[in-house]
Amino acid sequence: MIERIIDHIEDTLIHKQYILQSARILSKNLIENGQLDIALELIKRCSVHDDSKFTAEEIEAFIVLNNKESMMNPKITLDEQQKVALRLHWQNNSHHPEHYSDIRLMSELDLMEMACDCGARSMQYGTDLLDFIEVRQKARFNFPEDMYEKYKGYCTIIALGPKELEDAPKMLIKR
Repeated sequence: MIERIIDHIEDTLIHKQYILQSARILSKNLIENGQLDIALELIKRCSVHDDSKFTAEEIEAFIVLNNKESMMNPKITLDEQQKVALRLHWQNNSHHPEHYSDIRLMSELDLMEMACDCGARSMQYGTDLLDFIEVRQKARFNFPEDMYEKYKGYCTIIALGPKELEDAPKMLIKR
């Protein structure tokens, strides 16, 4: 049990580093396009991304989800205990479409943070971000077309951006 809690905390801390990398890439693009205020809001949100995973309630729920395969492989079905853990997390975090009764209620910043989240997991697990959103998320969330195109655009910026991180402080990059 203690080992699973430590694994959860370590995974979350590593994920948060990748979130900030994704946010750095997307916010740089926003700033270059004259959207400094939005870029700063995104950085603020991503700085506290998934902090709910450090609550006792989510730690207890999430220790059943410490297998990356169950999160990134569309062929693996989650068991009921894993689904309960995810529902709790979604309830606490507006960057997940499941937080809403209607995906169209997501704000632009929710969508950007969601892209950073998926970009972070893609970097962390070495998966193809654009393939993941096309195969696993497009139909699952039934995005309105214009919303999906925005989301895909944010993900594309993130997917193309890691090359610029070669000069980033090495403590932020876990390879």
